Amino acid sequence: MLNFYYLGCRKNSRAAVFGLALSCAVPMSVLAQTQDSWTLEDSIRRVVEIAPETRGARAAVSARQGALQQAGAWPNPEIELRADDKMGKDEGTGGTDFTQLAFSQPLPLSGRLGHQRAVAGAELDAARSERRSQHVRLETQVAKRYHSLQLAMGRLRLAEQRLQLADDMQNIGRRREQAGELSRLERLRLDLIRESAQQILDKTEGEYNEALSRFRAYLKLSAETTPQLTPLEPFGPIPELAQLQAGLPEHPALLAAGYQLDAARSEVNLVRAERLPDPTLRLFHERDFLNGRRQDVTGVGIGISVPLWDRKAGRLSEVRAQVVQTQAELQVLERDLGSRLQQGHLHLAHLVQQGEHYRTRVFDPAQKVFDLTRKAYASGEVEILSLIDANNTYFDARERYLELLQEAWQEAAELRLAAGRALVEDPVTTEQDTHHE
Repeated sequence: MLNFYYLGCRKNSRAAVFGLALSCAVPMSVLAQTQDSWTLEDSIRRVVEIAPETRGARAAVSARQGALQQAGAWPNPEIELRADDKMGKDEGTGGTDFTQLAFSQPLPLSGRLGHQRAVAGAELDAARSERRSQHVRLETQVAKRYHSLQLAMGRLRLAEQRLQLADDMQNIGRRREQAGELSRLERLRLDLIRESAQQILDKTEGEYNEALSRFRAYLKLSAETTPQLTPLEPFGPIPELAQLQAGLPEHPALLAAGYQLDAARSEVNLVRAERLPDPTLRLFHERDFLNGRRQDVTGVGIGISVPLWDRKAGRLSEVRAQVVQTQAELQVLERDLGSRLQQGHLHLAHLVQQGEHYRTRVFDPAQKVFDLTRKAYASGEVEILSLIDANNTYFDARERYLELLQEAWQEAAELRLAAGRALVEDPVTTEQDTHHE
C-alpha cells in the first residue's frame, strides 16, 4: 500500500496540493460489497467438489472396477430340455414326453480369464492415474483464473487510488486558480490527469468484472458473491529442478500411459490365448424306448471348435501394432513433459529474478522519485509537469510489478502441471484408492 504523508504547512502555495492526508487504504466502489475470503486452496477444493470432469474421472474408475470384476467371471452354462412324441410313436400310444435334459459348460482352460484380468487390472490402474492427472489439470485451470482475478483486483485498487489522488489535485487546482495562485494551463493539465485516471478506472473495472465473472462461473458462485482474494505477493521458494525431475516418473499422466502399455501387452497375450477356443463339457440325460420298454440313458461329451478359417491372425497383428503405438505415445509424453519441466523451471526462475530486479531497479526508485518530486513541487523547485510524470511513472511501475508477480504465479501453476504435483489432494480419490487397495 502507498502512503502519502502530509508535508506540513509551508508558505509556498504549492504545498496545498499535498495537504491531502492521503492513505491509500481507499474504499473501492466495485469491491465494496459483501465479500467472502477465498484462498487458492479453497478454490481448488470447491472446483474438485463440483467439476463435471471430476465426476467423469471417478465414473471411469468405477467402470474399470466393474470391468475387472467381470473379467474373472466364467461363461454361463446352458441347460437344454427337449420334449417330443418319439416314444409315443414307438409304443403306439401317442402323446408327447420329455425325452432329454442336457447341461453344457464352456471350460476356459486356455488361460483367457487370467489375461482378461490382467488387461482389466492395467486399465483400472490407468483410469486411477488419469483421474489424478485430471485433478492436476483442474488445479491449473483454477490457478489461472485465481491469479488473473488477483491481478484484476490489484489493478482496480491502483486505478481507484490514482483517481482519488487526481480528484484531490483537481479540486485543489481549481481553488488555487480562483485564488490566482495557479495558471489556467496548469489547472487544465490537472483536469486532463483526472480524466485520464477516470478512463483507466473504467477500463480496469471492466477487466475486473470479466475476471470475476469467469471465476464465479468456474466455481459456481452466486452473482452476489464477491470473493476477497489474497493480494499478489512474490513467489518463492522455487523447487529444485533435480527434485522435480526425480519425481517425474511418478507423474500421473506418465503412469496412466504406462498402465495403458501394460494393458496393450496383456491384450496380445489374451488374443493368443483366444486362438485356442474353449472346450465345452456336455452332460445329458435321455429317455428312449429300447428293447420294448422305456429306458433312461446318461452320457457325457466334450465339444471344441476347430480353428480352420479364423485363427485371429488379423486381430493379433492389430494388438501388436497397438503396443508399438502406445509405447511411442509414452515416449513422446516422457519427452514433452521433461522438456516442459525444464523450460517451466527456467521461465519461473527468470520471472522471479526479473520481478525482484524490477522491484529494486524500477519500482522502488519510481516511488522514491515520486516522493522527492512531491517535496520538490511543494518547495517550488519543479513544475507540475514533473509531478505528473512522476505520478504516472509510479503507478505504471506498480502495475507492471503486479503483472510480473502474476506471471510468476501462472508459470508456477504450469510447472506443477508439468511435474504432475497437486496442491490439494482429492479426499474422495484418496479414500477410494485406499479402500480398493
